[in-house]
Amino acid sequence: MLATPIQDTPAPDDELSIFQSITGRMQGFLYRQLNDADFTVIYATASIRNVTGYPREDFLGNAVRTLPSLTEPDDEVYVLDIVQDALRKREPWTVDYRIKTAKRGSLWVREMGGGVFDENGELLFLEGLVIEVQGERAARLASEKRLRAITGATGTILEDVDDILRAIRALSILSFNARVEAARAGNTGRGFAVVAAEMKRLADDTDKLAKQISTHVNAVRHVMEDK
Repeated sequence: MLATPIQDTPAPDDELSIFQSITGRMQGFLYRQLNDADFTVIYATASIRNVTGYPREDFLGNAVRTLPSLTEPDDEVYVLDIVQDALRKREPWTVDYRIKTAKRGSLWVREMGGGVFDENGELLFLEGLVIEVQGERAARLASEKRLRAITGATGTILEDVDDILRAIRALSILSFNARVEAARAGNTGRGFAVVAAEMKRLADDTDKLAKQISTHVNAVRHVMEDK
């Protein structure tokens, strides 16, 4: 009995079913759009519902909604710039952005796509794979948000340090004047001279500490900016 030969290359229909199975398991979908004003969807895998919460029928022919309409407004320009730059260079693109889903709110996805050109170089289709992911851009935006928060907080600390330094300078002047007056008073001013000297010592110590705080705060800000 002859063994059934193993097919090294699946048939096109088998390849499509494999892709559909894989994208469904990884919370993703495949799509193809026309290069028209509305980016009309001519193909999408059924797993698009798993990601967006909307059925495939909503997107085919842009019957109810378009794929670009799901992109969060804050990410629209970013995504468009990445895609247009890739198309100009005839290169694939990979871009992380947020979409508005039916039930899960805003969701991060990663799109890996490319343009399909005819023999004359005319762009016919845009196609790609979109998968749910907490991408690199999501992490970068989160880091930038933390940096802004830290910068704001440390800025307030630095302002407070400046106020302390101004108060210390005023205290130093007062202690200097007090020592001068104590010297003029002779023996009767000795006790006041001791107090004035202690004021000067406290002012110097506090000045040193305030400057150290300022240095440490600036060091933290530099480290965060480097990240």
